[in-house]
Amino acid sequence: MAIHSSLEVPGSVPKRGNTDNESNDTIVHNGQHEVGAPAINDYGYQILEEPLGTKRKLRVVILGAGASGLDFFKNAEDKLENVDIQCYEKNQDIGGTWFENRYSGCACDIPSVNYQYSWRPTIWSQYYSGSKEIWNYLKEVEHENNFIEKYVKLRHEILAAEWDAATGQWVIKVRDIDGGREFEDRAEVFINAGGVLNNWRWPDIEGLMAFRGKLMHTANYDENFNLTGRRVAVIGTGSSGVQCIAAIQKQVSKLYTWIRSPIWVTAGFAQRFAGRDGANFNYSEKQKQWLRDNPDKYLEYRKVIESELNQRFKFIIKGSRAAEEARSYSEDEMRRKLNQDPRLIEKIIPKDFNVGCRRPTPGNGFLEALTADNTTCFTDPIGKITPNGFIDSEGNEHEVDVIICATGFDTSWHGPSLSLRNKVISYLSYAIPEYPNHFSYCGPYGPLAHGSFFPLIAKWTDLILKIITKMQVERIKSLRPRKEVAEQFTEHADLYLQRTAWTSPCSSWFKNGKKDGQPTIYPGSRLHFMQLLENPRYEDYDIEYLDPKNMFSFLGNGFDTRELDGRDITNYLGFLERQEEKDQEPIFDDNLVKFLGAATLDDP
Repeated sequence: MAIHSSLEVPGSVPKRGNTDNESNDTIVHNGQHEVGAPAINDYGYQILEEPLGTKRKLRVVILGAGASGLDFFKNAEDKLENVDIQCYEKNQDIGGTWFENRYSGCACDIPSVNYQYSWRPTIWSQYYSGSKEIWNYLKEVEHENNFIEKYVKLRHEILAAEWDAATGQWVIKVRDIDGGREFEDRAEVFINAGGVLNNWRWPDIEGLMAFRGKLMHTANYDENFNLTGRRVAVIGTGSSGVQCIAAIQKQVSKLYTWIRSPIWVTAGFAQRFAGRDGANFNYSEKQKQWLRDNPDKYLEYRKVIESELNQRFKFIIKGSRAAEEARSYSEDEMRRKLNQDPRLIEKIIPKDFNVGCRRPTPGNGFLEALTADNTTCFTDPIGKITPNGFIDSEGNEHEVDVIICATGFDTSWHGPSLSLRNKVISYLSYAIPEYPNHFSYCGPYGPLAHGSFFPLIAKWTDLILKIITKMQVERIKSLRPRKEVAEQFTEHADLYLQRTAWTSPCSSWFKNGKKDGQPTIYPGSRLHFMQLLENPRYEDYDIEYLDPKNMFSFLGNGFDTRELDGRDITNYLGFLERQEEKDQEPIFDDNLVKFLGAATLDDP
């Protein structure tokens, strides 16, 4: 039975059913049950006078109100009971990366129709939607469900979290960014929904902060600044840089950029339905109305695209036919779009790694921009930044009005909720041995490299909710994956990844910007990952119970909550067709006994 009613208090998902039931009216006095049976044994163990299935009160604190946080809120309301939720979000609104990233050309590399919650599909304006439209979608979801009022404290930053083993709670240090006040919160469960790309960084270039013109980072972009007619330098050619350069090249008077290492530049994912050369396009009003009028066909359309996304893992395997075909196709396309420029072809097209070593960069218009008349593309490192511009590798100064740094994020997995100073050890991407009752949306070794993030968010949410429910019902104080289990998973992942393009010598954020680092990517396809996370593997956990004397105390007084809360107590036989609420005790037909009872039969 889903919870759709308003909440009792902000941040609280209420219990269902009758909590003042007859099973709790029993009396225990001087160690004796009311019928005279002992309630406490000689070792001090006492029967818990509540039915099996009772869900104890838990408090959950979440870091971040991006796409993952919103999915958790929605599904917690539908599937959890008796849980208080508090989310702390450092920004002034929800949306995470789509709130922060507003640089020119910022868009998703996944078709819009597959970059949305399955429980809340919408009609999109473009095949690959821009950051504003994606954020507007997330904001609509938040507004429709009133998530901020119920769960979120905006402009609040989590500074540190420490586990209190005595109480079985996380002690979380929070800062009110605007007010400056610091305070502590406590929760049995702590969830990191802060995402992977949320800690942007300036490049380490001499003189950068002495520049007197307009200095921007793509993750902290001034949307109101007009680039028209300006002389602009863009530093960085990852996904952000590629999109930004393609978007601004025709707008600026002069564009400078640097290609320091080879990259594969392809069209976006799922090109079958895209425009020419994988280009973006606007849906027509006729197409959008047809999708509104035909929800089943809309689902089919999404499934066709998702099927294409799920097959991309094949070209990640080194030496595979798919890998060779992807390399050949991409090289031909890049040569054509670079106008066969020998200098750029030599510097840009990779020779020692295949497509997929880094997440394929959706670069419609980027390669063409590099060969435009108003673009200068350097292939040697920048010298330094000056107050008026920069000095190139040959010592020549170039004056510019604007410097845009598209230099990415810190993906070293070091943060307030995850501080591993040596080798990164992960348990299936969502938990860490050293952290009890702690879960992450896409921690180390998550399937980040291909496909839409939204189906993965749904899988993490479902898994976390199952674990929280088990903690409530079985009165679990703490649970964490055993260290040796996580080490074995990481060992398997590191070995398997040697057969993938991800370990090839390219610089990628999978390896925190390093060329030869160990990628912290899931060792398999998205379908492989989702199958593994279908259900929690509790055999991998160390579990501590609230009752140190007996782990089975949750069995309680011998009754089940189903017997007391109005649900169907014969559900195992199936549900009657006329039952409006399927799992609710039906009102039985009195005529059954009149017709089928023995009293209606004539005596023989």
